[in-house]
Amino acid sequence: MKVLDHAAAAAVIPRAAATTLVVRDGPTGLEVLMVRRSMQASFMPGAYVFPGGAVDPADGSEQSERQCDESVASLRRRVGIVTQVDDAALGYAVAALRECFEECGLWLGASAEAALRWADLRAQLNAGEPMAVLAQRHRLPLATSTLQPWSHWVTPFGIPKRFDTLFFVAPAPPGQTPEVDAGETTALEWVQPAAALRARAEGTFQMEFATVRTVESLLPYTSVAEVLAEARSRPALPPLHPRLLRDARGRMKGVLLPGQPGYDEAKPLADV
Repeated sequence: MKVLDHAAAAAVIPRAAATTLVVRDGPTGLEVLMVRRSMQASFMPGAYVFPGGAVDPADGSEQSERQCDESVASLRRRVGIVTQVDDAALGYAVAALRECFEECGLWLGASAEAALRWADLRAQLNAGEPMAVLAQRHRLPLATSTLQPWSHWVTPFGIPKRFDTLFFVAPAPPGQTPEVDAGETTALEWVQPAAALRARAEGTFQMEFATVRTVESLLPYTSVAEVLAEARSRPALPPLHPRLLRDARGRMKGVLLPGQPGYDEAKPLADV
C-alpha cells in the first residue's frame, strides 16, 4: 500500500463513516453478516467487510431526525458521548442504517409484519431518494435505537484515503433476507467469527486489519443477546488510532495498535 509523505498525509482529513455488524443466532452459534467488496472498489477491493460507508450530509439532517425512533438527545447519550462523536451521532447512526440497506438490502429495525417490496425501496434509495423520505412514505422507522456502538477506528495517518469510523452492532431484522447489490458488493455470507479467521489464515477469505480485529472481538460471545449486553455495558469507546510500521525505505510493513511494541516509536506517523 502506498504511504504518503508527511506533508501529503497531513492534508488527508478522515471522513466520517459508519459500519454495522449485523448479528444473528445461527444453528451452531453467533453469526455475523459480511459482504465482499467489488474488485473495482477504490477502497479494500475484494475484501470481506461489514456493510458500511461514508456519512452523507442528509444522514444528519432534520428530516432524518424526525423519522428516528429515538430522540437526538437519547442518541447523543447512547452513542455520541460514549464514542466521543457528540452531536454527530445522528449522522453516524443514520448512515449505518442507510449503508446497510444499500449494500445488503436489510432495513434494520423493521418488524416482521412489514410486508414491503424491499427491492423496490432499495432501488429508489440507490436512485437518490433520501432514506428519511422512504421512511416517512412507507411508515418505517429509522431505527437508530437498534444500533449499539461497538468500536471506533480512525484510519492511520499516511494512508491516502482515511475514515473516522464508528462500528455498530445490531440484530438481524426478522423476515428479511440480505442480498448483494452487485455493484459495491458482489457476495455475502453469514459467518462464525472463528471460521472467518480460519479461512483468512488459509488465504480464502480476505480481510483487512480493522476488520480482522473486529471479528476477533466477537470471539468471546456465543449469542446475539451476549453481544448486545456487552455493547450496552461499555461506558466509553475512545477512538483507536493505529499507526503504520514502515521499513527503512519508508514502505508500510505493518500496523500497530496502542500498547503494542513499537507503537510509541511510530509517533511521527501519528495524527498532527
